[in-house]
Amino acid sequence: MSMPKRHAKHGSRLASVRRCCTACIMPMLVACGAPAPPVLPLQPEDFTLRGVPVDADSAEIRLTFGDPDSIVEGLNPFADTVPLTTWIYDGFEIRFGGPPTPVGIMISAPGERTARGATVGDEAAVFRRLYGEPTAILDSNWIYADTTNPAALHVINAVVHGDTVRRIYMGWALE
Repeated sequence: MSMPKRHAKHGSRLASVRRCCTACIMPMLVACGAPAPPVLPLQPEDFTLRGVPVDADSAEIRLTFGDPDSIVEGLNPFADTVPLTTWIYDGFEIRFGGPPTPVGIMISAPGERTARGATVGDEAAVFRRLYGEPTAILDSNWIYADTTNPAALHVINAVVHGDTVRRIYMGWALE
């Protein structure tokens, strides 16, 4: 659609004013406390590391991450007959409650990011911006429950000390 001839010479000026308003006024609205966009509830892709889902089998995990640096077996507080096996990698761990499917992934050092971009070492405010308000806070654990799971045992647990994220667990509630 073109402008009538009598307004044509003002068209570029009008476009320039619109660009200026967008560039100048929008940042001021954001800085003045305009509401942040809503945070989405947890989705299946939130329970992944580098695109590998928490419930991937051990073969897929080895294909993506390689062999673990070490493997530790310990007591499983939820099943006396099944040990809790942990594959330890540089910066993260994969926990198995019974082979071959893991129950969760723990990011323990900076470098690895969640699907939403959170990492160990982030300020708590960054985590809250990405995930919203926790479902529950227990001591230093910010727990986000997957509300699409009827038992609400599929969680993301951010361990926050002071104002810093120290660990991020994604998977089935174990801790």
